[in-house]
Amino acid sequence: MIIACSDLAPGKSDRLLEIARQLGSAVDSPHFRLDPAARTARLTLSGQERVDALVRPLASVWRNRLHREESIRSALAALHIYRRDRHYLVRDGKVLIIDDTTGRVAAGRAWSRGLHQLIELKEQCLPTAAQVTAAQITYQRFFPRYLRLAGLSGTLSESAGELRAHYDLAVSCVPLRRPNRRTVLPSRLFANRQLLQEAIACRVVEFQHSGRPVLIGTDSVADSEALSQLLEQRGVAHALLNARNDLAEAKIVARAGERGAITVATNMAGRGVDITLGKGVSELGGLHVICCQFNAARRIDRQLAGRCARQGDPGSVETWLTADASLFVTALGGGTRRLLAAHAAALPSRVVHALAALVQRRIERRHVLERKRLLQHDQSMDRRLSFGGPLE
Repeated sequence: MIIACSDLAPGKSDRLLEIARQLGSAVDSPHFRLDPAARTARLTLSGQERVDALVRPLASVWRNRLHREESIRSALAALHIYRRDRHYLVRDGKVLIIDDTTGRVAAGRAWSRGLHQLIELKEQCLPTAAQVTAAQITYQRFFPRYLRLAGLSGTLSESAGELRAHYDLAVSCVPLRRPNRRTVLPSRLFANRQLLQEAIACRVVEFQHSGRPVLIGTDSVADSEALSQLLEQRGVAHALLNARNDLAEAKIVARAGERGAITVATNMAGRGVDITLGKGVSELGGLHVICCQFNAARRIDRQLAGRCARQGDPGSVETWLTADASLFVTALGGGTRRLLAAHAAALPSRVVHALAALVQRRIERRHVLERKRLLQHDQSMDRRLSFGGPLE
């Protein structure tokens, strides 16, 4: 059942959040289960009984089981899955979505089915007017409508199969104009974010003494600001680039390759832009990138690594991850994560790399299946409603 945004009036949204809070915490509640990868929540049998008891004294609008349980699941997701400074920002009393791929604010976008209003109320913002979807179409059906369809990216090889299946497009590799001088250093795993950030701070000081510029790619706005605060405490001059100060992106990226420059960023990090090396930096080894992100798609990780050693310049990259990274939480059980945390420092680089690749392949496969199901649903709806004429 689909619930329109207009069904979740402000008064009802407040009550939804109140009921969701009474179902307990995300850690030990027997009433619901969370799926962070799909960003959904599911009520258990005891949760359904608990909701029934909570809504029994309420008006008849709550009597429809499917309606209220769908609404409660949205409220649980708003409370326990969507996180401030990771999935969204609060700016000038408004909730702004952060695009997962670019790390930038997605201007004009809003979550549907009342989720956006629930998050606004969670953050004590004035709820915006409900939006109604007038029409929708999948990317897989929209782009083939162009007479000619093509694209260019440095990280398409992982998606070659999907591009062939949905768009009938082949992927061709263009040889590099100049030899690749990027050095890939061993990967490391840390037990938690605190140990990771302490190690980064020490690493940054080493490079700063030598004069090499460093770009650090963090997982979220919150992580970037926490690392920035730690560097400030250590007296390390640096620039901070995230969705909160995206207007300064061009200026920050333009200076990121200068001698001694330290830049802390999210995955926005001047995507698609050559970071020009300052005078004498090439002789020092070029830009060094510390990748602390762990993205659902390997393409995004490679885009961050591609900030260094462009156009034949020298450069180096190393990947440092934590056992409590969100993707590990999503894909691995609690016992496995605790085992990883206990032995994090002793794991060799190849094991860390293989573990990250395995988790990413699982999640990428899930996302491919989700996009396939969405396309099939779109095609099915087109066939069912074809009696009324073309939908577009």
